[in-house]
Amino acid sequence: MRSSPEKKFTKMVRELRVLVPPVWAVRVRRVKMFDDGDCELVRKETKTPYFVIRVNKELPHEAMLYVLLHEWAHALSWGSESHRIRAHGPEWGIAMSRIWQQLLED
Repeated sequence: MRSSPEKKFTKMVRELRVLVPPVWAVRVRRVKMFDDGDCELVRKETKTPYFVIRVNKELPHEAMLYVLLHEWAHALSWGSESHRIRAHGPEWGIAMSRIWQQLLED
């Protein structure tokens, strides 16, 4: 049976997909990693591009949720122009604001 923090994480992913969907689908993974998290745009010749968000599963639950929001903002801000957008530039800040606005209104 899933623990409460796992359920909250999964619920947050579902809410983000509905409230602030990026241009392409997002796959979220909790993995062991050196960093807190990352976001990558995967482009394959035969498939539609998609984002992969990885969150360090060894972080405390609250930190995992914040990292998820942070990386989701990257997916929102990059869209199809990931190579042209600064990682934490104005577009990312606007995306992060949209996420918080939607979550707080919900």
